Amino acid sequence: MVPMKQAPNIIQPCRVARAVCTVLALLLAPPTVQASLAADGCDAPKPVCAWKSRIVGIKTPNMIASGTVLNNGFIATNRHVAEDHPRVLMRDDAGGIMAAFPQPHPVPVDLVLLRPDGSAGVPPAPVSFQDERPQQLYVVAFDQGRNGARVYQPGSWAFYPANGASTRARIHTDARALPGNSGGAVVDRSGNLIGILASGDGRISEVIPAAHITSVAAATSREHFDDFTRTGTAIRKCADALYDAAPVARDPTAEMVSSIEWNCEASGNKQLLDQAGQTFGRWWMFGKSRQFLERSLAIDPDSPNTLMSMAVTLHLDRDLAAELPMLKRYIEIDPSNPQALRMAVQVAGTLGDRAFADKVLGHMRNHNPAALPLAESFLKQAFGD
Repeated sequence: MVPMKQAPNIIQPCRVARAVCTVLALLLAPPTVQASLAADGCDAPKPVCAWKSRIVGIKTPNMIASGTVLNNGFIATNRHVAEDHPRVLMRDDAGGIMAAFPQPHPVPVDLVLLRPDGSAGVPPAPVSFQDERPQQLYVVAFDQGRNGARVYQPGSWAFYPANGASTRARIHTDARALPGNSGGAVVDRSGNLIGILASGDGRISEVIPAAHITSVAAATSREHFDDFTRTGTAIRKCADALYDAAPVARDPTAEMVSSIEWNCEASGNKQLLDQAGQTFGRWWMFGKSRQFLERSLAIDPDSPNTLMSMAVTLHLDRDLAAELPMLKRYIEIDPSNPQALRMAVQVAGTLGDRAFADKVLGHMRNHNPAALPLAESFLKQAFGD
């Protein structure tokens, strides 16, 4: 297993500042290694497979991730990948390695454009995208274990931000993704770019809508360098603090708590807010956990990953009345999650919500029938049937 800078349940790029990733040597391996990957083929539709040639590996002093080459030659990746580093290394499909430079911008979205060494300027319209909402999406990203671009198993559903939602609201999909895929392309079966992969929990992936690429390109300017770097530093320090916190089971130091609070709040990054909330919940610091998860839900109120994290925190804090609406909304989006269904049975039975209990049992019959007898027995006792 590759060491990761993350709290549980959030896919992140591979963290290499403190623990050496076994894939680092592969990322910088000679082109002959990359050439062997071409023989693997691609079982996805041809327009999807074509995106493999536009995927690069990204290495910073701290991370290994993915990037997506746009029509203008610039590379899109995540803001949380670039952090505050003045340059990154990228490896292209042919095995070539070159420097690329994050371009400062003020848009509050987890995207950044990388300018390859030797290029200049940012065209105002770097990519075309479809303003449609397909349900089957594919992640095309750099597979750190295979040392090359890969098309992952497609999803069966996608949930899109509502009209007028925050720029930081995301597309949510069950398309498969792995650590190190952040910054990869998310496309439909016709090869239309839908977005850039940001994060996920191993079950549901989060995607930055492609429309924001144009906004970032239009706003990119050196005049934003200071604020851009300041935010990047907060992102890096937050991620470092969460990485250090991962092995701490209970009783964190005041310094660790303060570092997470200040830097993760200043980062404004949705998945870092989620991770901070999860971390405080794991430490039974439920007030702080709720604070960070509420901030994340204000950004993206229909984020399944955040809704589930909040439901878990509220469950542990025994605030079932507040947990109930979180579970109801989550199950509307993803009715097949066994953990959500089990928690919903407990909450519905304890609070006497028979209508919700019946709905949950219906989902269990379809998605988790093995758990049905125990759930029915619990609810029968709860309702006095």
